[in-house]
Amino acid sequence: MKMILLFLILFCVIAIPALGELSDDDLNQIRLIIADSEKRLTATINTLKTDGAIRDTEIKNLKDTMNTEIKNLKDTMNNGFDDIQKNFDRQNNIIIACIGIPMAFLAISVTIWGILAHRRGTRARSLEDEIATLKQEVETLKQRQVITP
Repeated sequence: MKMILLFLILFCVIAIPALGELSDDDLNQIRLIIADSEKRLTATINTLKTDGAIRDTEIKNLKDTMNTEIKNLKDTMNNGFDDIQKNFDRQNNIIIACIGIPMAFLAISVTIWGILAHRRGTRARSLEDEIATLKQEVETLKQRQVITP
């Protein structure tokens, strides 16, 4: 029981300052603090407004600079792509020449070889025909000699 009484007195002593009210001096001090912070905020806002105007012009200048830089970069890229296209065209011409010249030489060689082979083939056929006729004549002559000896 003594413990409960002791704790009850302790809690009441702790709660007594919480029931206190603010005095006029306390309210005046709070008003002074708020007025001081308002003055500082107003000064900060005014400096931000003037800095904001300066920053707006800086941002506009930065935008203009960025736009010109982007335009210059685009021009440089277009010129670079044009140079690359010219290099590709030149390489294509070189590849066509490297493939086309040997192919033309090969086609001409094959055509000439085909013409010569055909001519030889015609000559060979005519010689074979002559040989065949001569063989027949020799056979006929042999048969005549065999019959008339």
